[in-house]
Amino acid sequence: MQIIDVKLSDLKPYSKNAKKHPDKQVEHIANSLREFGWKQPIVIDKDNVIVCGHGRLLAAKKLGYKTAPCVYADDLTDEQVKAFRLADNKTAESDWDFDFLTVELDGICDIDMTQFGFDLGEDEPEPEEDPDTEYDDIDKMETHYGVPYQGNKSRIADIIIHVLPEGERLVDLFGGGGAITHCAMLSDKWHSFLYNDLNEMITGLFIDAIYGKYHDERRVITRAEFNDLKDTDAYVKYIWSFGNNGLAYLWGKDIEDEKCEACHALLDEELHDRRLAFVHFLQMLRESKDKAPHRLATLERLQALTQLEALQRLEALQRLEALQRLEVANIDYTQYEYKDGDIVYCDVPYEVIGKGKCDDYGLNFDSKAFYEWVHTRPYQVFFSSYEISDDTFYCKKIKDVMSLIGATTNGQKRTEYLYSNMPFED
Repeated sequence: MQIIDVKLSDLKPYSKNAKKHPDKQVEHIANSLREFGWKQPIVIDKDNVIVCGHGRLLAAKKLGYKTAPCVYADDLTDEQVKAFRLADNKTAESDWDFDFLTVELDGICDIDMTQFGFDLGEDEPEPEEDPDTEYDDIDKMETHYGVPYQGNKSRIADIIIHVLPEGERLVDLFGGGGAITHCAMLSDKWHSFLYNDLNEMITGLFIDAIYGKYHDERRVITRAEFNDLKDTDAYVKYIWSFGNNGLAYLWGKDIEDEKCEACHALLDEELHDRRLAFVHFLQMLRESKDKAPHRLATLERLQALTQLEALQRLEALQRLEALQRLEVANIDYTQYEYKDGDIVYCDVPYEVIGKGKCDDYGLNFDSKAFYEWVHTRPYQVFFSSYEISDDTFYCKKIKDVMSLIGATTNGQKRTEYLYSNMPFED
């Protein structure tokens, strides 16, 4: 058996792979690769299509690896390859002898086995059921894409990337927080990328995150600091604002003190400072317990910490060769000039039906003018939205999602669609 290193960009997932790899499993595989290294190669056919090892490929991409050890199954017929692919997954299924398993787990002290999917008694929340099934077989490469920003497409980025056709360059014309660009750079569908948005602060935040500016970020921003810095500091403006809209401070006045103190208890650099903050935080909770019992749950949703973690994860893109082929621009969509091989995607502000425009988030976007622009393009343009007033576009349902922010949609379950001025590929 000859093992050779192959570039991840040269490996091709099998389009009809019947084995699913949910996010949690890919995370466990990635943890195993990180802890133990490559101990099992990926099996590929003569055309570099994966026979066995789709999960290992996803995990390697998640870790930012450039190559993977592979074995060619070039001695098998096409029918044997199909049979082996299914047999490999089926024969790996078996039950545990839980008596022996318990003994073995008890004998492991210095390695956290939960990172590989073993349940050691911790209670985990049940995942929310999703009625959509059409794209359930698409594996999510990251848990979060792009920087936290209003209307972030992180929840459906994998589906959009799956539906968009292959080409030379992906053009993310309304790039926003960069979720689509981030997801696209982790895929192998395009050679280069154009990430564009009129908002120079948000594109700057995205690029700064990639190059590690926020790797050691520990600031806890108060309301006064937010108001002072939001016009000059993109981190303050978007990470510490409600709904990442850059307008209003993250927390209400009645809970901001406890929230900030809790953040200090987790973020302060010195252990002594973190301990003092934690003691102060508990004291604040005790004092407010009788007046507002619900405030005891103030640690449950420290959004700033979750958003900071998402920002810091972007640093992994530095290790990708695709970063060298990323172009950033800040032009109006009408100024874009098409190049052969471009795949053009637009995450436009969503139209308020009856108005023909979007006035959420303080924007004033003319939806009907945008639709007219799309109709007059001699090349294919894709854009995502909820239901729109123009029924002349080709349309494909993406997913039912909860609208998180917006003057008219907050908290509602809405259907996300992908629209185009030309037919979708089969």
